[in-house]
Amino acid sequence: MLIVGAHGEFGQFLQQSILPVLGITNVVAIDRETQPEKKARGLQQARHIVLATPLAGYSELACKLVQQCHAQETRTTLWFIPSVQSGVWRSVTGTLESVGNPLLSAVFVHPMYGPNGFRATEPEASTFKNILTATYEGDGHPLSREMEQIWQALQDRLNITTTTAFDPEQHDRFTAYSQGLSYCIGQLMFDRPEIDRLLREQMPELHHSFHANRELILEFLRINHFIPEVVTAFADAWRQTSQETFEAVLRTFAKSDAILNGGTGSSIPTKWYERLRAAAIDHGLA
Repeated sequence: MLIVGAHGEFGQFLQQSILPVLGITNVVAIDRETQPEKKARGLQQARHIVLATPLAGYSELACKLVQQCHAQETRTTLWFIPSVQSGVWRSVTGTLESVGNPLLSAVFVHPMYGPNGFRATEPEASTFKNILTATYEGDGHPLSREMEQIWQALQDRLNITTTTAFDPEQHDRFTAYSQGLSYCIGQLMFDRPEIDRLLREQMPELHHSFHANRELILEFLRINHFIPEVVTAFADAWRQTSQETFEAVLRTFAKSDAILNGGTGSSIPTKWYERLRAAAIDHGLA
């Protein structure tokens, strides 16, 4: 297995916490500093290639990766794992069609877990799953049996399930309504020092995670095309509060959640969405 972006947060997480449990030990790590000769040799020899780079610029790098693999002579599975799926899926499938190598296949999946949460003992463990939105099968590289084995291993060894219930567009809409909604609170933290202080006191784990993932949060809010609807609901709800207290933050979250998700929770909940929803319920706001 070859990991592009192996020294990033998720690339390191894969190498340290996921792949060893699956018994995958032959891992080649490359990043932007890797010598071109080593990178070309790694791509040529890889059976699986995971693109684990940051969300910013992901689609462009994904298409470039496909083009770099145009002459693969053995079956190669490309794994695309961004938190916003639809644009990557459209761009990459178009590039795969133009490249036309029957030995190239691709998997489009959003791992809803990471170094800040993936263990079965955590309260939000039910949210830790793979959202498999699409696959692309080259004529000479069927995926079904291989995929079944991988998903079963993840479930058996890490209790991480895989769902195929959402296509890329549905995935982006429902994650905007959950992940994106929680990220609106992150944006509020980044913009308002007094709100940042409140969240640090009341929800220190969320506060730490949001600051650690600031660039991801801002990029998610920028490129998910369902976010304007979320931002509108959040801003309208925020204007109806004092805009000064932790209760105001939770009230805004709860009202936005009711508008976007109908008051029954998200179809694709995330750890921090569930944590905020539980806090709102505890405060009698949802």
